[in-house]
Amino acid sequence: MMAPSPANRPPAADSSWGLGGITMKPVFTLLLFISMSAPAYADNWPQWRGPGNRGISEEKNLPLSWSATKNVRWKVELPGAGVSQPIVWDDCIFITASDGPLNDRLHVHCYARADGKLLWHTRLFGSAPTDLYPPGGMAVPTPATDGKLVYVLFGTGDLVALDFDGKPAWIRSLAEEYGPFRNRWGMGTSPILVGDMLLVQVDHWSQSYLLAVDAKTGANRWKTDRPGSVNWSSPLAVKVKDRTEIITFGTNFVRSYDAEKGQELWRVDGMHFQCIPSPVVLGDTVFACSGENTMAIKLDGSRGDLTKSHLVWKNKKANAFLPSPLGYGDYIYLPGDRNFVTCFEARTGVQVWKERLGEQFHASPVGAAGRIYIATKEGSVKVVRAGPSFDLLADNVMGEQIIASPAISNGQIFLRGEKHLFCIGEK
Repeated sequence: MMAPSPANRPPAADSSWGLGGITMKPVFTLLLFISMSAPAYADNWPQWRGPGNRGISEEKNLPLSWSATKNVRWKVELPGAGVSQPIVWDDCIFITASDGPLNDRLHVHCYARADGKLLWHTRLFGSAPTDLYPPGGMAVPTPATDGKLVYVLFGTGDLVALDFDGKPAWIRSLAEEYGPFRNRWGMGTSPILVGDMLLVQVDHWSQSYLLAVDAKTGANRWKTDRPGSVNWSSPLAVKVKDRTEIITFGTNFVRSYDAEKGQELWRVDGMHFQCIPSPVVLGDTVFACSGENTMAIKLDGSRGDLTKSHLVWKNKKANAFLPSPLGYGDYIYLPGDRNFVTCFEARTGVQVWKERLGEQFHASPVGAAGRIYIATKEGSVKVVRAGPSFDLLADNVMGEQIIASPAISNGQIFLRGEKHLFCIGEK
C-alpha cells in the first residue's frame, strides 16, 4: 500500500532550530559494538553501512525481485537535495536533506516503517554553506543512531544530536570552531559511533583532523590533526588484540589511530591523493581501495610505517574512485565507477569474476542472504549471488537515479532514489 501524499497526511511534528551552542540532555547508556562484534539489534541499520559499518545484514528473508511498483510497500516523495543513506531503528526511518539558494536550510525527516508516514521533521539553519556535490547538497553524510539520539553531520560544518522526537540534545558548529569545510564537492564523510563516542573525519584543504566527541554531551574527547588534503572517506573502528583502532583513508595513506587517545598507531603508503571509499575488514585484514589500487593489509597490533612489512597483496588493476568495496564471506566485491563489478578472493587477491552490470556506480553494495545488492546510478538494483561463480539473480529497475546506498532492516530494503524513498518488501 502506498503511503498518502505529504499533502494528505496528518500534520507531523515540525520544528526549526538555529545552530550554535551545546545543550544537555539526561544521561543515557549506549549499548554499541565496534565492527568486529555482533550488533545488539541485528534488524536495525543504525549508521553508514549498517551494523558495524560492514554493509552486511544477517537477515535471510529479503525480497529478490521488485520494480517501481512491484513489491513496493510504500514510497514517499523526498524534498530537497541529499544522497545520505537511510538509517533504521525499530519503527523509525531517518533521512537528511538540504535546500535553499545556498543549500543552508537543513532537514532531518523521520518516517514510520509501517506506511511511510512522516512522524516528524526538524529544520536547522547551516552555519557555513560551502562547495557541494549538487545531487547531495549539504546532506551527503549518513546519520547514525544508538536508539536514543540521532547524530547528523551536514556539509555546512554542523554536527547535531536529536532525540527521537526531533528535538536537539546538543548542537555544534565545527565550521565556527575549526573553520568551514573546504572539500571541493562538499563533505562526504559520515560520523560513526564507537562505544559512547562519535567519530568524525574532516579531511579538506584547511587543516584536516579526526575528532572524537562524547555522544551524550557533544564535548570533545580528543582531536587529532591529520596530514593530507581533500578526502570523502568515512572511518572504521576495529578490535585488534587488546585495543580499538580507528582506520582511515586519505591522501596517499591508510592511517590507524588509537580510539582511546587519538594518537596515530600505524600507516601504509599507496592510496590515491583523494579517497572516497571507506575501509573494509574481514578477519585480521583491512582492505583499502582508492583510485589507484586495492590493498590488503594485515592487522596484528604493530605500530609505525607498515608499508613494506604488512601488505598481504596489492592489485593496481582493481580500483574505484566512488563506491566502497564489500567484504562478504571469503570474497571482496568491488564496483568500479563505470561498467564493471569485480570479485576477488579476499585471502589472495586473485580475481574470480568480472562482469559489466551498469553504466555508473555511486552507491556502495550491501550483502545479505547470500546475495549482493548493487545499485546503479541509472536507477536499477542488480542482485548477484555471493560467491566465486557469477550469477545475476535479478535486475530491479526503479525508474529514477540511485546514488545513495541501500539499507536493510527486518525483511525490508530501503532505497533512496533521486525523488523518492522506497520501502521494498514482499507483500
